Amino acid sequence: MPALRIIWDTEDDCLSEEDVEDMNRFVELFMFHRNHEAPLDFCEIRMNEFDWEGPLPHIDLWIQQALLSQVRNLSVEVDSFNTGLCLSDTPLISKHLTRLKLVFVRLENKFLNFSSCPTLKSLWLTGCEIATKKISSQSLQHLTIIESIFTRDTRTCISAPSLVWLQLTDNTTIPILENMPSLEEYGGSCSKDSCDNCDDKNDKIQGCLLLKGMSQAESLELVAQPGSFIFKRDLMWCPTFSKLKTLLLNEWCVAINFDPLLCFLEHAPVLEKLTLQLRQMPDNWVEPRGFYFYVPSDEPFASKNLKVIEIKCQQFDERVHQISKILSTYNIYLEQINIQWSSKCSE
Repeated sequence: MPALRIIWDTEDDCLSEEDVEDMNRFVELFMFHRNHEAPLDFCEIRMNEFDWEGPLPHIDLWIQQALLSQVRNLSVEVDSFNTGLCLSDTPLISKHLTRLKLVFVRLENKFLNFSSCPTLKSLWLTGCEIATKKISSQSLQHLTIIESIFTRDTRTCISAPSLVWLQLTDNTTIPILENMPSLEEYGGSCSKDSCDNCDDKNDKIQGCLLLKGMSQAESLELVAQPGSFIFKRDLMWCPTFSKLKTLLLNEWCVAINFDPLLCFLEHAPVLEKLTLQLRQMPDNWVEPRGFYFYVPSDEPFASKNLKVIEIKCQQFDERVHQISKILSTYNIYLEQINIQWSSKCSE
């Protein structure tokens, strides 16, 4: 069979000791007799709450058996009550694994070193405890980390030079992003502790960690979910985006004033195209303060190459008018602002 789903659930709220022992015997016997030469396209391991004082499910063994079967897509999920379940602190070894999803497990140093998984493209972590110094992969292109806890005293580093899509949402802290020249899209928000997390004196870090990790990208799409701002306060420090040529922002990427975007644009000297996708303007959006601080001068604040700005909106109102007014004032080289007013602007 090309797909295998190990879903262990009972009518009771918690798996008994007998349930776990039966599960271990059955799954290990089943996986042992499977023909490992037959590629396994998909494997899902999912179970509900179990008793910590009894035997533990042998998830590490099942993962290794799935890897022996050349699994391409692997998903491991336990009940949220079992978040402390720690997977083995050994690296995964597979030439076939392309997608990995982990939910409510604890991950330590070596497990998140994917140097022995040269075809891994997608990694999804939800509700995990991440106790590692570094998450590293040369091949990874899509990374999602949601509602997870970083437990190390020092900040976790993400090294993924091939990364194209990154999402970090509602985690306890923002990891350090190493150089990501291939990054094109970012979704999510800052950590629960807001921008103060970027000014950690113990880590000797200043400024926005997210922007620093994206500073070598040539094209960026920054999209946040409703109610989750990516930049929650004025940017007191911003790196230079020396290669950035195209930039797309949605309405939730800046706070309720326009200053962060203007500060962002000041540090993009070769920017050619800016797109603002304003589908759902925040109700508490106020007249941007940036309009009073950024005035024309002999030298443009933004790139000389930025001649046209596109604003895609579902409703043309005074707020959109103010935004276009600020941007036209902002850059003396700007030739025109195209406003696309459509209920289907997101398409």
